[in-house]
Amino acid sequence: MENKIKNSEEYLNSKLGKKNSFSIPKNYFDTIDDVIDLKITEEKLPKENSFKVPDNYFKNLEDNILSKVTEKKEPKVITLKTRLFKVIPFAAAASVILFIGLNSFIFNKTDDFTLDSLSEQEIENWLEYNPMNSNDIALVLQEDILSEDDFSFSSIKDETIEDYINSIDNYSLFEELDEN
Repeated sequence: MENKIKNSEEYLNSKLGKKNSFSIPKNYFDTIDDVIDLKITEEKLPKENSFKVPDNYFKNLEDNILSKVTEKKEPKVITLKTRLFKVIPFAAAASVILFIGLNSFIFNKTDDFTLDSLSEQEIENWLEYNPMNSNDIALVLQEDILSEDDFSFSSIKDETIEDYINSIDNYSLFEELDEN
């Protein structure tokens, strides 16, 4: 049994002072796939440098940069004249459209005002603020003076006229005559 103890792993580790000589780092097997893939792709890459720098490139580099920076470019100048020539067609088109629009909508109104086009309320308001007298009526009817022939289309009996006159209060007729 002593042989078994002497040959055991624990016995050997205790004499040598090591726990386990075959140890692996933590998470070794988690990252081993990535490491192997990286090694394979590195082997596939070309070993020579494919990019070449032209001769005397770095000697002339500073001079090339300074010449490009110090070059003065003339700024592009747009004059007022060219801008004005670009705007003139638009202004002319707008003025033509405005002229046509105003003529068709505002100036061509040919509404004739007649008594039929006025409402009763408008007529009443005008008469309320502008009272008429007999002179105004005479001026309007000066050419159209009524004659007896104008009333020939109506046939009123004498009895009807007498009844009408008798029904009117005489006192109110006198008052109307006194006011004028």
